[in-house]
Amino acid sequence: MNFSSKYVFNCLFFRPWLGVPLGIWVAVSVVYYWWLISRIDVLETENKVIKKQLSVSGIRDFSESDNKYYVPEIPDAVGTLCETVHIALVCMGKCTRIITPMLKSLLHHRQNPVHFHFIVGSGSAQTITKLFDSWDLPDVKYTCYNTENRLSEVRWIPNSHYSGIYALVKLLFPSILPESLKQVIVLDSDLTFLSDIVELWNMFRNMTDDQYIGLVENESNWYSNTETRWPALGRGFNTGVMLLDLYKIRRKIDWTSIWRSTVKENLERLKETTLADQDVINAIIKKYPKILYAINCQYNVQMSMQTLAKSCYGEDVKTVKIIHWNSPSKYNVRIRDSEYFKNIHQSYVNFDGNLLREKLHRCSQNEVVTYKMNHSDLCLSFRAAQRVKLRTHLYYMDYNYINVDSFDVTLVLQLSMDRLQFLERLVKHWDGPLSAAIYLSDCEVTKLESFIRDWSSTLSSRNNIGYHLVFKHDSVHYPVNYLRNIALENVNTPYVFLMDVDFVPMAGLYEHLRTATKLINPYPQKKCLVVPAFETQRYRASPPRYKEELLSRLSTSNSHGDVGQFRAREWPRGHRATNYLKWTTATAPYEIEWQSDYEPYLVVHRTVPKYDTRFSGFGWNKVSHSVELRARGWRAVVLPGAFVVHTPHAPSPDITAFRADPHYRICLALLKQEFMDDLRRKYNVSLEDTKT
Repeated sequence: MNFSSKYVFNCLFFRPWLGVPLGIWVAVSVVYYWWLISRIDVLETENKVIKKQLSVSGIRDFSESDNKYYVPEIPDAVGTLCETVHIALVCMGKCTRIITPMLKSLLHHRQNPVHFHFIVGSGSAQTITKLFDSWDLPDVKYTCYNTENRLSEVRWIPNSHYSGIYALVKLLFPSILPESLKQVIVLDSDLTFLSDIVELWNMFRNMTDDQYIGLVENESNWYSNTETRWPALGRGFNTGVMLLDLYKIRRKIDWTSIWRSTVKENLERLKETTLADQDVINAIIKKYPKILYAINCQYNVQMSMQTLAKSCYGEDVKTVKIIHWNSPSKYNVRIRDSEYFKNIHQSYVNFDGNLLREKLHRCSQNEVVTYKMNHSDLCLSFRAAQRVKLRTHLYYMDYNYINVDSFDVTLVLQLSMDRLQFLERLVKHWDGPLSAAIYLSDCEVTKLESFIRDWSSTLSSRNNIGYHLVFKHDSVHYPVNYLRNIALENVNTPYVFLMDVDFVPMAGLYEHLRTATKLINPYPQKKCLVVPAFETQRYRASPPRYKEELLSRLSTSNSHGDVGQFRAREWPRGHRATNYLKWTTATAPYEIEWQSDYEPYLVVHRTVPKYDTRFSGFGWNKVSHSVELRARGWRAVVLPGAFVVHTPHAPSPDITAFRADPHYRICLALLKQEFMDDLRRKYNVSLEDTKT
């Protein structure tokens, strides 16, 4: 029905009673729309106020940016969640392997920002730096103080402690740590935290002006024998957990003079320290008892063989704040409740350290957690290998090797835990130094240690193998080139042999390569030496160890042997440029031309370019390296007397994915094209024949 203005007028003129409800309806509508308009203005004003409040508190309007995640910001002030806790540890010698579970337990319970002050030597400094830089923990800072040149200041003290001279370095803390550092919590490396370390930090505010050392009482009767032990107050105090008010120490006393005179006084009677710094500090406290602030025993429950810790926590183990494994037996000590505490320690050994990267609040005015992932990128999981930081622990096991001469060679490789038996086999046939990057999860670390130490006499007898652990990350394919780079970066010989773990070297290959580098001197000539690769398809056949034996078993057009050129059927371009026919009769090194998709195993100087980490998983990870060597003008020379043999094994998950998933192959092709474009721009070269 259509209503005209004339029709409405007639209705109102002839039926005046309709005007009253119509007038009311019009009035209500006007008022309602006026209220809506005014409400919109109010909401806009409130929205502006809320935005301003959020910007002040550090929380942003999520509608402004979809690719940024902001967490609440708390001001940095004493007593807040953003007050920085300063922690000092001696990490010299063999500490880096022990320290990781302690760090996990501490960081798991903490809420405040933490600044670690590591007293290190040259080797541990490298390990600590790489670990923390790659761990990428929020609100965690660290500083390393290399004190190798300060050891002479305590070396004169006779000491029988199992940690050696490093156990005396705590005496030097007031002079080593910076003047700007006022207070610090000093920790041993063999602790397990069950509480927030800020509880200890808050105790500094409880100290009197005369108190500047906080300690827990010693939980044994060690110091009760005053004839043979250093002087102590009562049962003495344990220095595994210690509060040091550095400001008071520096202002009130001459700390160096006090500890040196104390040592000299007691050495006349006792001849040596047995518990290192703990003996000295207890003797100082005995002489100056007012300096001591006594900490509750729950903050240092000591797991020594003669411990009296049970008198501290009674039957309630849940009241324990910090466990101290201060027995020489460490985590294998057998005392009451030790199994319960050992299980807690083991849970932190297995704890995924990547979980500690998450944060609940932020304390830096400038810190914003930004995610730059392009979720429309179909190859996102491939590019993640370049973006994600992979936690890396260098030299996890003991390593000690000094290169023989300027032509020494380190074998460089990478592997996952399922290839560990291949590493053991390879080491049996390689006498020289080896750098291995191992990709594993936290819960596999104990298995690795056990395999090396308890199950493999081959690996346990060697100290020239650098084990570098790279911890798994869910968002990346197998980071093969990152692993290769880690192994390559951590060698101390001039030359490296770049190989895979599933090969068996010929007999005496290490000495052969050292001789070859001396004769050819490849580095000044920008040469890389090719070690030809062969394969056998027989699972139980022993690989040939000498060239004569290999030639007798080599499959040719006239004979069907059990040894052939590596991947001649699956990927002939990978090694065709080696010219195997010439190699069989060659007696001198010969130079070859680089060819498309060539991926030989090379001996090169350690300054060789690193691998491109955009290639992860299967495909073109070695080829890309060879292509860059060619672009930079390196020349390839084949060694006629050297070879390695590949043995069959089950395919890796990435090879299976490459063969089954067309998306995988598409992404690999895109990465190859991007790499080639980057290479042309970087070196201004034309490499058309490397396309496939």
